[in-house]
Amino acid sequence: MDHFFTSTDRVRKYWEPIPGVDLDAVAYVTRSGALPDGTPFFLDEAMRPAEPLSSFFRSEAKTLEASSLRDYTYDLLDVLDFLAGLETPADLLSATEDDLVALRDDRTQHQEAPVSPATWRRRRVAINNFYTWAVETNVLEERPYHRRNSGRDVLAWGSVSQLDVRHLTFDQWRCFKDVGLRGLLPDGAADPAFLGKDPLRNSSASELAITTGMRLREFRSLLDIEVGPPRRDGSAQLVDLETIAKYQLPRTVEIQDATLREIDLYRRTERASAVRRAAKTLARRRADFFVVDDIDVRRMKLRGTLHGRRRTFTVKLMDAPLRRITMLEGDHGLEPMALFVGRHGQMLGRQRWDQVFDAAQARCTAVIAAHGLPLEMPRTIRIHDLRHTFAIFMLELLTQIVLEQAAKELHEGGRTQAYLGEHLSRNAFLRVQQLLGHRRPESTMRYLRYIRRTNLLVAQAIKTWNDQDTTFADYAAREARKVAA
Repeated sequence: MDHFFTSTDRVRKYWEPIPGVDLDAVAYVTRSGALPDGTPFFLDEAMRPAEPLSSFFRSEAKTLEASSLRDYTYDLLDVLDFLAGLETPADLLSATEDDLVALRDDRTQHQEAPVSPATWRRRRVAINNFYTWAVETNVLEERPYHRRNSGRDVLAWGSVSQLDVRHLTFDQWRCFKDVGLRGLLPDGAADPAFLGKDPLRNSSASELAITTGMRLREFRSLLDIEVGPPRRDGSAQLVDLETIAKYQLPRTVEIQDATLREIDLYRRTERASAVRRAAKTLARRRADFFVVDDIDVRRMKLRGTLHGRRRTFTVKLMDAPLRRITMLEGDHGLEPMALFVGRHGQMLGRQRWDQVFDAAQARCTAVIAAHGLPLEMPRTIRIHDLRHTFAIFMLELLTQIVLEQAAKELHEGGRTQAYLGEHLSRNAFLRVQQLLGHRRPESTMRYLRYIRRTNLLVAQAIKTWNDQDTTFADYAAREARKVAA
């Protein structure tokens, strides 16, 4: 059985008319009700749709993103591969409870490289979704295994570690940013041996992540007009996130003046150079892009041409794939509207950002060893660790502020400190949940155990990031006032 993923871009690029077949393929795959991009489909040896997976994923494509569809596809293909190799071969429709328990044990314990609890949890979701669909559509009378009302079943195994919350101390962060990403020496001097590219882009993007808690998928998809230049009064810039946020949960991110100025330096240097170099190349691919000719900054709307049609989009409702192909008609050709761009003038993918972080980590380790610095770096630094760092220290700072407010109000009004302090602390916790865009409180709860009184990143950053010693503190204080309101 072969599998493929739908792609309207590939149809536009590779479709050739078939003699005797009256079909406008591009119009067909873009018609109302067509399969969304990224929907998997399966073909048997006769090149006919293979069931039941084709029908199942057509149903799943109504609610899942392309990345989730891809993950679930490979999860279920792995299940099929295991079932086919049993002493009595089976498939998804004929599998028994014992077969699926054997799958669980093999993948989590016996195979050469057992999967992690998080990976198995996702695979279990894919299996459960398939059997729920099969029962609801009468493909099966019942699922092959018992499931309790609580959702617990025989496929459950392990738990996602609550300790997988890695964050950086202030010293680790400064080393990673200045030495690893920017290519400086420990004394702040330029390192002539540094061969990295785009240090300003990499450091400003990381600064944005650690001071806002934005996910990789969020900050790498930003358009330049969303962030904008630093304000004359030094105030923060508010950015509305919605479609590019996880689960599309809307929230507003506040970008501080120091970070805006760092991004603006990148914008006027590395980004401007990359845009000029890529303009002519991008112009030759005009038909592939959403070419914008009208920008409404006040309402944050873009109007232009996409695949021969006039379209208007609200920026916060644009998904990542659309943002990736959004271009502006410039003086020298097409210019990307993305904020963080690569050498070809387009957004960087996740793999490229991972490479940037891996290279920075390796450089930090080498420089620390060469200069005998008394600093211990984590074995690996993930992009998501910056979000963890923001969460932990923001939670601590907010909690400290609201508890100080509680003590003051107790002194002035005589109210019970325990009740008020506990109430405000919980609200601070919920405020951080809003800042991070967490759907469930337990996602934020993981950070509570990491609150500590040493290496306060936020407090020290107030003194280091810029000369306005109250910038980030004011931010936390404003959030605390929202909590108390």
